[in-house]
Amino acid sequence: MLNPIKNQADEAVAAVRRHVSAQGWDAPLIVETTAEDPGRGMTREALDKGATLVIAAGGDGTVRAVAEELLNHPKAQLAILPLGTGNLLARNLGLDVNDFDVALKAALQGPVEALDAQRIDVVLADRTEESHVGLVATGLGMDAEVMSETNETLKKFVGPAAYIATALSKIFGWRRHPVRLSVDEGAWDTEYVRTIMLANAGYIQGGIQYAPDVRLDDGQQQAVLLTPRSLSGWVLVAAKTVLRLRKNVPVVSYRRGVSITVRPFYPLAAQVDGDPIGQVTTLTSTVLPHALRVRVPLEEDRLAPGGPLGSKLPMDQIAGLPPVAEARRAGQRLSLQWRNARKNK
Repeated sequence: MLNPIKNQADEAVAAVRRHVSAQGWDAPLIVETTAEDPGRGMTREALDKGATLVIAAGGDGTVRAVAEELLNHPKAQLAILPLGTGNLLARNLGLDVNDFDVALKAALQGPVEALDAQRIDVVLADRTEESHVGLVATGLGMDAEVMSETNETLKKFVGPAAYIATALSKIFGWRRHPVRLSVDEGAWDTEYVRTIMLANAGYIQGGIQYAPDVRLDDGQQQAVLLTPRSLSGWVLVAAKTVLRLRKNVPVVSYRRGVSITVRPFYPLAAQVDGDPIGQVTTLTSTVLPHALRVRVPLEEDRLAPGGPLGSKLPMDQIAGLPPVAEARRAGQRLSLQWRNARKNK
């Protein structure tokens, strides 16, 4: 299953054919996704023709579309050839997202593991209801805004750094969102968050472990609530996630369960595995235990989850981008306000 608009799509096709030929197998069935269908119909077509292994060659959206169809075919297997910007599931599995040969080695020869998925049921702002399949994390609030506002051209140019640039332009906002939260149909808690993520896997790009108590095969998920109101609060968030500070910090809290429902007081932006799904008034994430059979890397090829941090932070590339300049100006304004407040005391 190939997303033809992704960078290196042609190289991916050539690599697949080369590896399959080297194994002495029949030529692979290569089906391209379209703007109207990100891969669901094509996956059904492949399964109807007897396919038992479907390689999703694309980004997280392509992987999710293929996975959604494979949920109904428990004997079929999913493999990933990462061509996207985030490649979140691939990174959590320890796939080398920069090496076609290693990724295809996992796809064709790697062991199979049974992994959890998430069923995401939402009520949108216009009261329509939708259901999605998630594999890594669903978010509401600031992280969803970053996903929806990051420029596609910028993503092609600088990769994951595009998300960093957009995020830096938003961390100086002060508004926290009131939400109600229920775990496993329990009591409702009211929280005030900048963002909340419902995690099926614990890592994002750069090996950052934002959800420390979750696995892809444990039958549960973790809600991660970020509540900073100042720059110092974001420093604590960074210490907890990037530096993996073991001590609890007041701006990061967690919930854990099989089913988690979030009801914001007003519509909030939401995303599933990096794909924006619109403004929601209710979102319920339910774990589907061991719902997918996924090819994973051989032990000798498996990287640390998320990948190395340094290679995902090319600050020399993003330093001059407009969102970063905006963030820098916001920081300068805050510094000036703080100095003026000191003088007026």
